[in-house]
Amino acid sequence: MRSVGLTDLDLATRALLAVPRGAWAATAEMLIDEAHIADLWRKRRGSAHPNGGTGSLYAQASLHPRAGIPQSSAQYCAALSTLLRALDAWRNRVHSKT
Repeated sequence: MRSVGLTDLDLATRALLAVPRGAWAATAEMLIDEAHIADLWRKRRGSAHPNGGTGSLYAQASLHPRAGIPQSSAQYCAALSTLLRALDAWRNRVHSKT
């Protein structure tokens, strides 16, 4: 997956907020895995993945519905925390294999 910046985090958090809270962790994992797959495709084929996405979390999140909740809300912060935990788990999984 490409490097994750603040806009990636914001859009992915808003994608989590568009699903029920109980689905946040699974949705975060799905977005991250899809971004990683799209990035591998882009690196090997030199083009965007046919299902969309160029390997960034932003690109994957943009393919899903998103909520327009203010960043200062407690719900936004909780969703962002879920996303950051999922990113940490993914990085530990990916880097532990190398």
